[in-house]
Amino acid sequence: MNKTIIININSIVFHIEEDAYETLRSYMIEIKRHFSQSADSGEILLDIENRVAEMFTERIQQGKKEVIAAQDVEIVIAQMGRVSDFEDIADGPYVNENKEEPSRLAYEKKLMRNGDDKVLGGVCSGLGYYFGIQTKWVRILFVLFFIFGGSGVLLYIVLWIVMPIATSRADRMAMRGEEPNLQNFKKNYEEELEHYKEDLSNENGQQSKGSQSVSNGIATIFSIIGKGFVFMLLIFSGMTIFGMLITLIGFGSAIIGLQNQMAFPGLDVLPQEQAFLALFAGVLAITIPFLALFHVLIRILFKTKPMNNYLSLSLWAGWIASVLLVVFFALLGAREFKEDSTIKIDKPLVKQDIYYFSEKDIRVIEASTLDNGQKKYKIQVDGEELSAYLKSDINIRFEYLNEGEAPYIQYNYYAKGKTYQAATKRASDINYIAIQDNGKITFDSHFSLGESNDFRDQSVTAVVYLPIGAIIVIDQSLRYKVRGFDYYACQNSYSNDNVKSTEWVMMKTGLTCAPDFYPLTDIDSSLDMDTAERELERAGEEIERKAKEMERKIERAAEAIERKAEKLDPTATNSSN
Repeated sequence: MNKTIIININSIVFHIEEDAYETLRSYMIEIKRHFSQSADSGEILLDIENRVAEMFTERIQQGKKEVIAAQDVEIVIAQMGRVSDFEDIADGPYVNENKEEPSRLAYEKKLMRNGDDKVLGGVCSGLGYYFGIQTKWVRILFVLFFIFGGSGVLLYIVLWIVMPIATSRADRMAMRGEEPNLQNFKKNYEEELEHYKEDLSNENGQQSKGSQSVSNGIATIFSIIGKGFVFMLLIFSGMTIFGMLITLIGFGSAIIGLQNQMAFPGLDVLPQEQAFLALFAGVLAITIPFLALFHVLIRILFKTKPMNNYLSLSLWAGWIASVLLVVFFALLGAREFKEDSTIKIDKPLVKQDIYYFSEKDIRVIEASTLDNGQKKYKIQVDGEELSAYLKSDINIRFEYLNEGEAPYIQYNYYAKGKTYQAATKRASDINYIAIQDNGKITFDSHFSLGESNDFRDQSVTAVVYLPIGAIIVIDQSLRYKVRGFDYYACQNSYSNDNVKSTEWVMMKTGLTCAPDFYPLTDIDSSLDMDTAERELERAGEEIERKAKEMERKIERAAEAIERKAEKLDPTATNSSN
């Protein structure tokens, strides 16, 4: 039965046997006596006590071994080394033959920031020690990351937050991978003392006080400029954080149905709970780096304390989790667009002498439409916005038919989905048909999604097939939906600037513009097919003739400009001489 004593080392309570305590006490007195003449003895002794506490903690096994025995103290002393082992040695490395295991040249390194060699936070220097690379190469690598990828700043800020700074001598030794024993503590202290003497000698050997004042003034100017830049970054970071908060509130209110003016694209493919979680994760993924940058800038400007390790690790883990959630929901949403399907439906047209095409904005509901029961869409929104039911992704093209074929419109309903069956179902639910009435063919401005009411890239392409020679009048309301020809070029060719529609003729090469300088709409509709084709060919030739005439005028004007330029060159040469 051995008597135990309670001791406190580095704010950690240990139960230690009495004889073990006497051995440890004698050992610490010996160390204090040896380092008592050092100016930095207090810090050295504190570092040694911290290391002893760490080693005692490693040897205690909760539930199995809770008391420090004499054998444990001897093992710790053997690993740390005694003062008598090196105080009489003038040269050569220290070798302790009493250790349990051979002394290692390289101790296990710790990833820490080096406060003694830093430009901003000492991150690059700490990484250099950890990976055995010169600090300058790590800094060059971060600069390259910033120039070519823009990720260097973000990575540096994250590492600045995560990596603790080496404040004590033990921390600096652990950063360099030096084993924290007495020999290395003494060696480290002597190296720091030597560096201090060199710095003091260099300081005394500098230039005169006048040049020193100039250099101090330049340093002050650069310091003010740097602080101003940091302050601007601080304001930008704060505004970004505030903006992301507004973004969360605005888009979040759209997800839960409070409004529809500020809806984030892509979130509508997810259920409400998943959409809100995806939005929250995206906001965190952007906000956390700026929050870290804001904290670092506050520290630089106002010399505040560093962030708590638990809080910094929590932010780091939250950022990683938010990025993973964003990727997960992006992949989940992309699955809804994996397959696509197109349904084609042909609807015949009644032959007309002149085909008039226009558009009706179905969002404008007329009273008669509501009264006669023939409305195209049943507008039952149940408090929702109409834009959730109607889409305007509509393309209209014109193609020619061979002689004898009847005109028609081919509707191509397109949609995507997780499976081909789902995409086909959505395509079949699209409700869009043009109406031919009183000699006019009217396209609706929007199409309805149908019962499913979920948007998966639905679109409609209407291809109008008309015979060669057909005369076509297209209202300007369709100018944003027609494809395959330049509507605006034809509109600009009219002498009247307020033209509301353009005239075209169907050729084998497609629609050809027929502006008012050759009124095709005045051609006698009673002419037979051969005569009408000849008239139309003559109209086309007239258009080509006028185009060639305009081209010749442009060429003559260009030649005149070149001749004037040639005449000016010799004059310019003589004046320069």
